Amino acid sequence: MSEELSRRAAKKAQKQREKERIRVEKAYAKAHPTPITVVSPETREEMRLTRKGRYELGSDGKLTPNGKSKRLTHRYNVTIIILLLLIIATYAYFFFVH
Repeated sequence: MSEELSRRAAKKAQKQREKERIRVEKAYAKAHPTPITVVSPETREEMRLTRKGRYELGSDGKLTPNGKSKRLTHRYNVTIIILLLLIIATYAYFFFVH
């Protein structure tokens, strides 16, 4: 019985250390950000991510905040256009059917 309790206590202590380590790593990363420069896409994967260079790509291989914002704006615009077309199609259907 005491052996089981000591295993539980060890697991609990390990989880606590893991949480503390993650918290400290996040705090360090926030205090010491790595400088990211804008680069041009070179590989096929990067070209797909940036939609043939439309969105800014950082030196870490991910989109920059500006690139993410432009991509999200594009997606919203496309969604709005599709919804408008569906509304018009629905209206036209009911107008001509009835």
